[in-house]
Amino acid sequence: MTEPIIHIPKNLDKPVTVVNKSNRKNTRLSVVVPMYNVALFLKEALDSLLRQGINDELQVILIDDGSKDETSTIAKDYVDQYPDVFELYLFENGGLGAARNRGTNLAVGEYVTYVDPDDIVVDDSYHNMLSIINRTGSDVIGGAVRRFNSTGKQWTSTVHNKAYHDAYEATTLGEHPELVWDTTAWNKIYNLEFIQSNSLYFPEKMLYEDMPMVVPMYSLAKKIDVFDEVIYLWRERDEGAPSITQSTAQKNNFTDRVKGMKMILSSLADYDAPENAQNEQLNKMLNFDLRLPFTYEKYIALDDEYKDTIYEQVKGFLKLLTPAQFNQAQYWYRALYTVWLYQPKVVVQNAITKFAKYEFCVQFNQDDGSFHSSYQDDFDFDLATLNSDFDPFTRLYSVTEENNQVVLVGHLFYRYMDLPTRNLISNLKVELVNKNGEVLVHSNGVADMQYDPDATAKWGFENTQSRREQAAHNFDISSYRITVPFAELERLNETVYVKLKLTVYDRELELLISEPMPGDQPRPEGFVIDNGFLLTSYSSDWRLRLTYLANAPLVTTFTWSRNHYLWTIKNAKKNIIIYNPTNREILKLVKNGNEYSLSKSDANYIGTPGGAGQAWWQFMTTDNTNDYDSFELVRMATPTIAEPHTLKKNMTVFHVSNHVATLAVSWQYPLIADAELDDENVTIRFWLDGWARLASSANITFIQDGLDNKYVAKKIEGNFLKRNLWEVQLPLGFGLYAQNRMLHPEVTLTFFQRQPFTMPLRWGKSKFNIFREEHPVGRLTWYFGSDDSEEHRVLTMRQSTNREGFTTMGEKVSFWQGKYQEWLQEPIFEKTIMYSSYWGQDFNDNPRALYEYIEKHYPGYQHVVVYSNILQDIELPGVIPVVTGTKKYWYYLAHAKYFVNNVNFEGKERVKRPEQLEIQTMHGTPLKQMGFKVLQDWTSASYEQYLEKNRNWDYLTVPSDYVAEIAASAYRHQAKVLNTGYPRNDELFVRNNEAEILRIKRAMKVPVDKKLVLYAPTWRKKGERKLGIDFESMYASLRDDLFVLIRPHHLSGDIEVPMAYADKMILSDDSFAIDDYYLISDVMITDYSSVMFDYALLNKPMVFFVYDFDNYVSSRGLNFDFKADAPGPLVYTQTELEISLQSFEEIPKRYEDKIAIFDTKFIQYDDGHASENIFKAVFDPEKS
Repeated sequence: MTEPIIHIPKNLDKPVTVVNKSNRKNTRLSVVVPMYNVALFLKEALDSLLRQGINDELQVILIDDGSKDETSTIAKDYVDQYPDVFELYLFENGGLGAARNRGTNLAVGEYVTYVDPDDIVVDDSYHNMLSIINRTGSDVIGGAVRRFNSTGKQWTSTVHNKAYHDAYEATTLGEHPELVWDTTAWNKIYNLEFIQSNSLYFPEKMLYEDMPMVVPMYSLAKKIDVFDEVIYLWRERDEGAPSITQSTAQKNNFTDRVKGMKMILSSLADYDAPENAQNEQLNKMLNFDLRLPFTYEKYIALDDEYKDTIYEQVKGFLKLLTPAQFNQAQYWYRALYTVWLYQPKVVVQNAITKFAKYEFCVQFNQDDGSFHSSYQDDFDFDLATLNSDFDPFTRLYSVTEENNQVVLVGHLFYRYMDLPTRNLISNLKVELVNKNGEVLVHSNGVADMQYDPDATAKWGFENTQSRREQAAHNFDISSYRITVPFAELERLNETVYVKLKLTVYDRELELLISEPMPGDQPRPEGFVIDNGFLLTSYSSDWRLRLTYLANAPLVTTFTWSRNHYLWTIKNAKKNIIIYNPTNREILKLVKNGNEYSLSKSDANYIGTPGGAGQAWWQFMTTDNTNDYDSFELVRMATPTIAEPHTLKKNMTVFHVSNHVATLAVSWQYPLIADAELDDENVTIRFWLDGWARLASSANITFIQDGLDNKYVAKKIEGNFLKRNLWEVQLPLGFGLYAQNRMLHPEVTLTFFQRQPFTMPLRWGKSKFNIFREEHPVGRLTWYFGSDDSEEHRVLTMRQSTNREGFTTMGEKVSFWQGKYQEWLQEPIFEKTIMYSSYWGQDFNDNPRALYEYIEKHYPGYQHVVVYSNILQDIELPGVIPVVTGTKKYWYYLAHAKYFVNNVNFEGKERVKRPEQLEIQTMHGTPLKQMGFKVLQDWTSASYEQYLEKNRNWDYLTVPSDYVAEIAASAYRHQAKVLNTGYPRNDELFVRNNEAEILRIKRAMKVPVDKKLVLYAPTWRKKGERKLGIDFESMYASLRDDLFVLIRPHHLSGDIEVPMAYADKMILSDDSFAIDDYYLISDVMITDYSSVMFDYALLNKPMVFFVYDFDNYVSSRGLNFDFKADAPGPLVYTQTELEISLQSFEEIPKRYEDKIAIFDTKFIQYDDGHASENIFKAVFDPEKS
């Protein structure tokens, strides 16, 4: 056995600065947070550490690795505020591995963990994990992981999904070799003595330093705990500078990954890791690590040096493998790796390109049930097909109860395997297995596979195919239905998984039922079976689990009587409690005979508005209220209606939430009691209670959506002393809610003796037939959804165009292969122009300007305008409005002569006929890197699709030669360049006169006797509700003759300007175009926004407020040297901004030379005649 020393830290040097004020008496857990330029994210990470429930025993070691931004300042604030938790150490830069090692050396806790400073630890995770590892005495405990980004979106982490299937205690790597998929250091808690005694430090001066530390750690650990709950959120940066491993343009990314892989294989062998773990590690390496997105899928965008590195590194790794090890790769990778091993470099690189662009083909031989790859034809070699090559693709649609059985409905097919007829499948069997895969019951349940009309249309096409063609693969038989008798589940005493076994083409295959679709259908609240309860749940990797709880504590009845609850609960232990998981507070229920209720003092407590009692309380039962581990959840069958009741001054709703009986205590909200559709209306009945029952009237309004719609509700039950039930009818007809796709109905209450009050209408926890279902109503389709980020699910309504007959993929494929082909053979409409702007979101910008010019000067043309949805009548002269995703849209795509767009028309199914002409106007001057200049936006396959769209362009309009050069490299088009400028700017020249400017000012109701300052920044973070300026400071510093108009970017959240400043600054009115604000303003403050190019046409001064310059430029990239070329001052602080406004009139003179260079570089051809010149070049009026 090799000596247990893996890495010895090279960086034992002392920190430059130490900020440690701790007087902590006891430390259970030390958390090492390595930091480098993470000011944008750090607060989120550190705040999450304070929500772990162990602050009194927590040491957070902040290692600043030489940051250049505000990281250390933020960190010091946390040390000052929480001195017994946080410690700050400033070091010279040594890299991530070194920073972690330095932190390990400073750890004093019994346990240690690591957190990356842009990630988030889920609340209470450390408390829960420490409870387990303290009990088991294991060396390490790991938890499941999800990815997330700044918008709040979360998704599965592929590697962790492979590693975490269920909860295990005191297990080993040999028992669970799948753990090798989890190679990240930060979702685990380690026994510090175990780390130190085995010198489990991180390698330094390389990327992917986690890998060589974590996998050998598993080999050395004598006991491992697996916590199958998501404990860590791993950020994918979509703002700020990309993380080290997310940066794709560095070839050492790949070399360090392969280096780490070799270190892992070596250490696994050195530490006598189980053979199954070594095989699983090879499976991960060959099927994941060597084909990560920044290599093959982005291969086409890499330079030759990087491609050479990939070729050499992979070939060197493959040569190390035995034939048995090589066969751990799945068939499609095995085919590529075979070429890689035996063909010369140029041939291999061509093969990789083909693979990356999904031009590599696999066919299925129905005669012998084997695969055959196009590489075998190209290079003449044999390749066996293994059972492990069959990759299942499955989704679970619903879990229901029928005749004392659980019924599972979903779909299943295998990648590349054709299943055109039912007789190809035999021996369908159902087994119930435990978490270790051991068969518990050969079920008497029934399994069957049937025809799915949409499966082939959705998934049968290769990436290189258009759905106009015949599908490459046939998955017609892909719908499964499985039944499992309740009786079988009752007899078992543990959680089970459902395994489906089947024989296809004489191959015996199997899989666990998994991958639920979004929504409630595959997530029932459970089923009551005799004296027990059947719990349905999912593992962290989305496998269905069924757990029968014999003698489960269960709420059998509940009543609301005389202003308090009475619950009947069977199978209870000594105590029934309600538990607040937010602060771990417990309230003990009072037992009266067979019923339980809240004590008077506890009822007062949770009935107090604004107090800690306003929470979601879970019902539990226990014999010892001091022993948290003994608490058992109380279950409940789903109630038909979860009614609200007023307890003192709070609203309470008793309901089932995640299978648990729950009492939700909250502010008094209007809750929906019932909702049903009738013809073109939805009738909603809702409860009002507490102070709200004093309302004299209730109306449903749409204030948040900027609409004047108001619908009167009528009271149908209740009075001032009793809960009220109101009813309102909302019409769902066409054109009633303008073009607002998303609607947010609110209840506006009026009173006799108080001001009106408006608040959202909420679903509560009842079940509704119309909820989360689409409902066609005339020309529209309505969807009634919710904003789940709000308590009790705020009602939202979404209207869209009714696309009946063109909704399922099967309908679309049938159309593209049939009627659309016929239309492509019919004559072109020579005087029809089809326009689209911003993917049909609105009709504006350059396409709108060109339309208005042609309609005014050449009225003989037919204009077809594309909208993503049409929700009200559109009346424009000569215009036929069409909606994307409809047959009418495809009709004009086939027949129109001319196309005008500022982005692109729909993709692969479109056929652009030779005689059709397309004008690309762009939608602005490209200040930031875009198109093929932004490598992380592209895979090799999407590159080809985007390139094909760009090659549809016949003409490209540009405002300057410089922009033409940028467009050529960014879009790689073949269009004829028209040096015309942008049509939308023609109006700026026409309207730039005193009379028009005065008219606009009066219409806007802004001062006509003051100089106007326009603030129009770009967006940083989608939905962010703050701007870079300090309103209070700017207000105080403004000259008396200045008035500020603030125009946030449309992707920013709702920005509010305090009313106290309204005499000097206001928010812009969205009913006016940005051009109107250009014209009336005397100076503009902006940043990196492309508004600077249009504004420059008016020869007015600009100030560039770039307070986050370094961070923004490093993350987004610019097409030119902004500091050198900006046609005005760059200011970096609020003070500098305020000083520049004091004398903004001097800017044109001071920056005269830069302004001239800027104008030539960016607005060279804008002269007010763009539309006219485009028409002459493309349409040629003398021949039309």
